[in-house]
Amino acid sequence: MTYYAQSSGTRTIALLVCLASVVAVTRVVLAGGPPNVKPAAFLSVFGGIIGGPMFGFAVGFLGIAVSDLFFGVGPWTLITSCCMGIIGFLGGFIDCDTSRVGLAIRGFMYTALYDILASLLFAVIFGYSWWISIAALYVPFLMGSVYPFGLIHELTTAFLFALAGPPLIRQSVRVMSR
Repeated sequence: MTYYAQSSGTRTIALLVCLASVVAVTRVVLAGGPPNVKPAAFLSVFGGIIGGPMFGFAVGFLGIAVSDLFFGVGPWTLITSCCMGIIGFLGGFIDCDTSRVGLAIRGFMYTALYDILASLLFAVIFGYSWWISIAALYVPFLMGSVYPFGLIHELTTAFLFALAGPPLIRQSVRVMSR
């Protein structure tokens, strides 16, 4: 059984704009910090949980697209926006009896899906090896780095869900249901 709040159109649009704005602003503000320590995937999946699949897609897609107006728009914008929208869409199918651990595991898996899907699409579009693009997420020395970008991204999302997922979902659903 999935759940998401039913509310008026105005309240839904206001929440959508707020969540997408938080995704965009945190990506820009945290750009100088550790790479891939950003709440974008957490907020996209969270949007799907509280607002349904299309709401989650909109949060993910709009948040990434708007933040790319700051970073620079290019062919990667459509790829990253659609991939983040997809995991937000999938968040709409998370059932309501999910614990902190369950949310953390699903957040980790959805973020891994985002990282792998985006890497595969980049490899196809820009013409480099697909297996290297995926391996570089988890085996950092392949790209001349010591930082595992994919793993850090997934652990950040899992940590945020374990830390704040259930209470934030309960409060948001309560507010949206009024």
